[in-house]
Order: sequence, then structure tokens, then C-alpha cells
Amino acid sequence: MSTNPFTLAALATTAVEGLDVVGASEDGSDEHRSVVAARLADGETVQVVLPRSVAALRSAEEHAAALAALTLATRSRLPFEVPSVLGTVDAGRSRLFVLTRLGGEVMRLGDLSPARPGLAAAVGQAIAAIHELPTSVAADAGLPHEGAPALRQQLLDTFDRAAATGAVPAALLERWEGALGDDRLWQFKPTLVHGDLQAPAFRVEGARVVGLDGWHALSVGDPARDLAFLLGSTEFGSVDEAFDAHAAARGIGDRQVRQRAMLHAELDIARWLLHGVAKGDESIVDDAKGMLAGLVARVDRDPGAAIAPQRLETMDLTGVQEYLGESPAATGEVPGAPDRADGDRP
Repeated sequence: MSTNPFTLAALATTAVEGLDVVGASEDGSDEHRSVVAARLADGETVQVVLPRSVAALRSAEEHAAALAALTLATRSRLPFEVPSVLGTVDAGRSRLFVLTRLGGEVMRLGDLSPARPGLAAAVGQAIAAIHELPTSVAADAGLPHEGAPALRQQLLDTFDRAAATGAVPAALLERWEGALGDDRLWQFKPTLVHGDLQAPAFRVEGARVVGLDGWHALSVGDPARDLAFLLGSTEFGSVDEAFDAHAAARGIGDRQVRQRAMLHAELDIARWLLHGVAKGDESIVDDAKGMLAGLVARVDRDPGAAIAPQRLETMDLTGVQEYLGESPAATGEVPGAPDRADGDRP
């Protein structure tokens, strides 16, 4: 069907009874989704989303299910706004979703810098607020709920499949194997997690986080997963500020959370490699190989960032960030941007 903004805005009126649309404009569409901002007669603006692939439709449906799980009582405990689904309607082979539209501006990873004082702390506090919500939010809605052993096994499975490709440098395999085998890293309490958190999910105004989008991976899991994207920033002081604010807001000791966040970021590259192998796309495979080689090169140049397992436990955040310089986390494109379709480049 047509993805013209006015066509999608008109279709939105069939999804939400009484919706009085007076204007429409493109609002961040990509190859997988058509997204429109529809202006209403009462001055409000809603977002209209039409998935354009099977994966994007699945992501949109998961997003809607997660938003339904975030009840009014749950949302009242968050220091930022979360979208709501106003209505849906079939649209050919896809389905059109009408949601409330978050205010503020889309955050970039580069915004976490001294030029935006206080923002890094606000981001850390916002992430902590998610992790402090009761895990029953996911359990009651039938969303994924995994314990630490199962989460560790999932990463082990990724490791095994990546190792089987023969494309991962031996030094990284040794590092990952050591981390995955070190029980000290996996003594944590799973929390409610956003699950696919990246900088563009945040809506900010000045030094405040005013909204958070992209909830399609909401589940109970490793809180380090939500922190991994921070390691892509080169503003080491701001990243420290975000991690410190997160820890202070939670008040729970998790001494290995940064190390697990680093491991998640590294294994995102392994997932990108596996995606390329599964698709038979040599350009993706070569891209992933280049990223992996970049990790090894940075570690080799920095004796303080040795890949040995004991260094994974004790490496400071600056060392983590330096050798992650060309990982997907560093580009701000780790899987995935809000509501991205599964399989997009990290």
C-alpha cells in the first residue's frame, strides 16, 4: 500500500475512533518502517507506524505487547514518559499502529559529554528506574523471564556458534571463554530490562530524560545488557557518571556489571557475524571480521587491556572503551535502535 504520510494518517483514523487528523509529515521512516507524525485538531500529535517487513511487524507487535504490560501504575514509577498504543488496524499484509508521540529530541551517543552537564547522570538514573521495577511486570504479561544461568547459557550458545565459523580471532575466543566460565561475573540478580537499549531510544530536553521508546525487547534479564551501549562513547568521564548514577540509584552491589556490559557489547559483533553467515552475505561477514580484528589490535596495543580472563574482571572502564572503539556499540548502532527490525546491522 502507499506509504504517503497523508495516506497513512487517513488510515490512522480507522484505527482510532474520533481521531481528527489535520496534517501529517514524515517522522523517521527507514527501509523497514514508515513512520508519520499526524497532527490533530486539538493540537496534539500522534505517531503512525507501518511495518514494511515481517521482522519489523514482529518487532512492532512485541513493542505493543510490552507497552500494554507497562500499566499506569508501573509508568507512575518511571521518571520519563513511555508511549501508549492508541489503536491498530490491518493494512494489507501488515498492520498499522497509532501511538502517542514522545516529546523532546532524539538523543545521540555524542550528547553524553561535558557539553551537556547532568545528562549522563540522568541517563544512568533513567536506566536504574527500569531495573527497579518489579519483575512481575514481565511475568504477568508472559514476556521472557530468564534467570542468570539461562542468560549465561544463551551467551555461551552465541560463543559456540561464533567459534564454529572459524572467523573469530583465537585471542577473542580465549577472552570470551574465560569470561563465560568465570562464575564471579554471573552472580547477579536479573531485573526488568528494556532489552535493546540504544541512545536513540532516549528523548531528552537539556539535561533531562523526558521519554524512552523502543520497548519491543522488554523482559527480565541482565541489567548489564541495558548499559552496554554506553561503552561506545569516547567521553569516558560522562560514561563513568552514567554508571555511577545507575549504581547509586539502585543501591545494589553488582561489581561485575561493567565487565558483563563489555562482554555483551563484544558478543554483539559475534551476532553480527552470525547474521551475515546465516544470510550468506559476505559484505556483512567481512564487516564483522573487520570489527573483530579492530578489537584485537586495540588490546595488543594496550597491555592494560589484556584479553586474559583475570583482566576482564579487573579492567577499568577506560580500557574497555578504548578497545571497543570500532565495535557496534561505538557506532551507536548496536542491535538495535528503537523498534528496529531484527537483522538490521548493529
